Amino acid sequence: MAESERQKIAIIHYHLRRGGVTRVIDAAREALKQKGYDVVVLSGEPPLSDGNSEDVQVVQALNYRKTGSSAIAGSLMDELKRAAVAHFGSLPDVWHFHNPNLAKNVMIPTVVKELAEEGHRIVLQLHDFSEDGRPGSYSAQRSYFDSESNFEKTLYPTAKQIHYATINQRDHDFLKAAGIAGGNLHVLPNAITELPVKTKPEDRPFSKDKLFAIYPTRGIRRKNIGELLLLALFYGDRVDFATTLRPENPEWKAVHEEWERVAKVMGLPITFGVAESEEYEFLDLLGWSDLVVTTSVGEGFGLAFLEPWIIGKCVIGRDLPEITRDIRKNGVHLDTLYQRIDFPVAWLDEAELRSEIESLLRRSYLAYDCRLPRGAVKTAWKAWVKKDRIDFGVLNEALQFKVLRMLESDPSLLDEVGIPTLSFSSYAEVEQRGKEIRACYSLEKYGEKLDLLYRTVDASSIGRVKNLSTKKVLDQFLSPERLNLLRN
Repeated sequence: MAESERQKIAIIHYHLRRGGVTRVIDAAREALKQKGYDVVVLSGEPPLSDGNSEDVQVVQALNYRKTGSSAIAGSLMDELKRAAVAHFGSLPDVWHFHNPNLAKNVMIPTVVKELAEEGHRIVLQLHDFSEDGRPGSYSAQRSYFDSESNFEKTLYPTAKQIHYATINQRDHDFLKAAGIAGGNLHVLPNAITELPVKTKPEDRPFSKDKLFAIYPTRGIRRKNIGELLLLALFYGDRVDFATTLRPENPEWKAVHEEWERVAKVMGLPITFGVAESEEYEFLDLLGWSDLVVTTSVGEGFGLAFLEPWIIGKCVIGRDLPEITRDIRKNGVHLDTLYQRIDFPVAWLDEAELRSEIESLLRRSYLAYDCRLPRGAVKTAWKAWVKKDRIDFGVLNEALQFKVLRMLESDPSLLDEVGIPTLSFSSYAEVEQRGKEIRACYSLEKYGEKLDLLYRTVDASSIGRVKNLSTKKVLDQFLSPERLNLLRN
């Protein structure tokens, strides 16, 4: 791309704190720089002291905000334009918004729509959805608008100049089913970058006589910590387990503390929040591990299924077919994962379980101001129970604890549990997985996908701004068969 032809891209996000979206933005900045693009990042906060700031413009009004008005939204749009012009000398060719619909700043959908109505070309990259188990965010965004009609017209704008990018095929298919034209809908999987891991298992200062499996996660509810305890019960004679971070949210923190107490009472070999102290560095812990484990019941992109392989670590744990189908389609084998840990549903009180299902369904639908479908409990039960056996991973903490207590008091019951095989990959297989992942998810490949996306967007004609039906989007996520007591 010649200097005179350099395409100008403005990337917009609420902040540049450490986290998944910031990593995506950093990868995009690097990939686009290699492609010759001119990029500015518009952020509500300056980057951390160790972050790159030469292409960052701070627009404080972008920061988290739960209130506002159309006038303030208009002022925010003007500030974004001024910041872009300050960097480029003109307005950008493409505005690229990250997670605009999560109610982090409730004015962003209005800003997006007004920019589109002025004829600006826009990419809306959706990493997460408020429709996917985040009713508080959905309600906050809804209540910002002065009418249901304005909410409907603004949340998911559509036009020839508006393009949507998702990080997985599932979300792409959901938005397509809701009505977004195929030419304006793109899958943009994240890049997987190399980690500077230097330590090795044989050098670790602990777990000398056992394997060491690390769960690189913050222990929020959907990370399914109870199932980690179950794995420790299965394999604790051979494997020491650890999580890296405890949750920060007070509500999740209380739940996590209960799991810590249960693990201690049961004598399970699990260390929680091992990366929180100054004793061990996160990258050292990764290098010392023999295995990386995941028991999460909900992910967006699936970094946990990919990143460990490139540092030579086998991944074991719960499969999430909605997410891993993309990975397998790209030729990456994931043979060490399991989809269910089944046990007899008769171990649970059926009336209590059905009551839990119905209660959560009613609360979930009510939270989104939707009517519960007929036969919803039956639909969820059918998805959960197969041949009179139920998956441990769909249960809430109280029910998971009951099962753990039963197994602890009567170890013979383990014979009735579908214990997953503790599968290991050979050195050659781990090396092969790493090569497969680098081939599909390298920074170079990411740059090629971004380049194609921006060229497509820049070539788009300008059309009248319309909108998706918010109900059609919500219906994709809010369905009884997708119910999980740890997510909803």
